[in-house]
Amino acid sequence: MAPIISEDRVNRRRILAGILSIGLLGLFALFLPSLHKTPEAAPQAEQPLAQPPSQPVSSEADVPHIPEAVVVTKAAALPPAPRSAADITDVDPHKAFGSKNAPVTMEVFSDYQCPACKTLFTTTNRRLMDDYVSNGKVYLIHRDFPLPMHAHSRVAARYARAAAQLGKVEPVEQALFQNQEKWEQSGDVDGIVASVLSTAEMTKVRALVKGGTLDPMIDKDYALGQTYRVNQTPTTVFHCKGQTYPYSGIMTYDILKQFLDQLLSQR
Repeated sequence: MAPIISEDRVNRRRILAGILSIGLLGLFALFLPSLHKTPEAAPQAEQPLAQPPSQPVSSEADVPHIPEAVVVTKAAALPPAPRSAADITDVDPHKAFGSKNAPVTMEVFSDYQCPACKTLFTTTNRRLMDDYVSNGKVYLIHRDFPLPMHAHSRVAARYARAAAQLGKVEPVEQALFQNQEKWEQSGDVDGIVASVLSTAEMTKVRALVKGGTLDPMIDKDYALGQTYRVNQTPTTVFHCKGQTYPYSGIMTYDILKQFLDQLLSQR
């Protein structure tokens, strides 16, 4: 009887061991997928977008240092740089100021309906005239560049150029820029100009505007701007010692003064 009891115990142990083995295999199968699961990548911090350089890089050693606030657009295949103001063609003497013998010539391509042109004119023109033009350092040429998107800019250019024929360009330009929002909405360029001229002067201005002789002058300025690759207003083109420097956009007077002094200091 003892051998039968002993064998029964052995069988029970074997059955218990089998049950435990099956249970362990089940648990192992349950956790096996998680052991092989690829860990999720930690979220990466958002990378900042690359920023454009603060100023263009130029390899030309002879170009003066450009202030960071000024954007320089050196167009390929620019027309030959004039050696002096006398080499610049199609200059309306009524819209040019200072001495032709000045070491620096500035051509400002502008649109009377352009807000940026208003800012440039109202913040720099008077000081530029006083500090550089009147003393023979800069020869300043105002160029018309009416943009097609502005409905009344060409009309304004006609009136300003007509007033220039009478020696009244400065008060008319000031009136047009300072009241830009008014005539931009109403289209009443004539009324704005009439507010700063006498009745006799307005009679002459209106005759010139209707005479059809002003548009060819405006078109010449526009065509010249295209040779300089002007594609926005204001654009100022500086000429000094046989070099040409076109600048697009607004410059504060401090930046303009800094650059002019650099040009004037060149030998």
